[in-house]
Amino acid sequence: MSADAITTLPARSAPLLPADIRARLAMLPRVRLACLPTPLHEAPRLAHHLGGPRIFIKRDDLTGAAFGGNKLRNLEFRMAAAQSLGADTIVVELDQQSNSARQTVAAANKLGMRTILVLQGAMPDDVQGNLLVSFLLGADVRFAADRTEQRQLAEAALRETEAADGTPCLLNDLPMFDEGSAFAYIESTLEILEDLSAEGLEPSCLYMSSSGKGQAGQLLARELLGADFQVRGITATAEFSDIPARTAAIANRAAHRLGLDIEIRPEMVDNDDAFIGPGYGLPSDAGNDAVQLFARTEGIVLDPIYTGKCAAGMIAHIRRGDFGPDDIVVFVHTGGTPAIFTHNALWTPQT
Repeated sequence: MSADAITTLPARSAPLLPADIRARLAMLPRVRLACLPTPLHEAPRLAHHLGGPRIFIKRDDLTGAAFGGNKLRNLEFRMAAAQSLGADTIVVELDQQSNSARQTVAAANKLGMRTILVLQGAMPDDVQGNLLVSFLLGADVRFAADRTEQRQLAEAALRETEAADGTPCLLNDLPMFDEGSAFAYIESTLEILEDLSAEGLEPSCLYMSSSGKGQAGQLLARELLGADFQVRGITATAEFSDIPARTAAIANRAAHRLGLDIEIRPEMVDNDDAFIGPGYGLPSDAGNDAVQLFARTEGIVLDPIYTGKCAAGMIAHIRRGDFGPDDIVVFVHTGGTPAIFTHNALWTPQT
């Protein structure tokens, strides 16, 4: 059944059972790319150090290909949409050290597709991190000075591919680019709830690095289930002026695609922009401290750009007394591990 056909199903109001939600998700076009479900690990030494609630870590850094990460979940829906158009070449506009770029190339390789990455920024003298992995995976990488040139180069790549009798797809322009993230994080949230339920537990709050897409899925899952846990997004970018409105819009488009009669309003979105630090793509002192704390208490490696800043937000909220000892806080580790190599000086002892 096509994705469009799902919207013709009878509308359902919350609460739904997890099985009902999974049945809706199962009707979406999808290709299997990620190792799912990902584990949920308790972090008792981290919790003891912070003197706050119990903390669990959802290991979406362990989704599989090319160091894993949250984007492989999203790409199961994005790449299915591209395949439905007959695409054999993926063109995508992203940032130079994009986690999404690395995982998109890996996904395309698994599906026998070519990838052209149009990345904002210049070719660095020392190639590290996500860019290094993208080269290793065989991506055709092109660099743009700004977003205007990035779009021009992407459109040129489309024409070039078509002239060579290929069928390109500009992934950024597919509605599934945003909605796929929401669908993926409905499912991830169901996994979290099921794993906690098996231990007789319920979450008090979920934390995730998000500028709207993944958090939209978490909020949808909560509202569809009629649950009352908090969903807190920590953004790593100031690119979007109104993340609550963006999150709500993505959630509502995803709900409509699933044929669900539910509305997420901007005032329902809790997204904290206080931990961006010096800017997008730049490590912050608080984020770096959080990366080190996770590594030295739990042996879990975060990155300084996304998950480190999200962890900094969670840690700050715990330290200001937002949660008690009986609360259950879940940190969604969305991956990004290769970034620690890009910023290797942060972790190298100074002599």
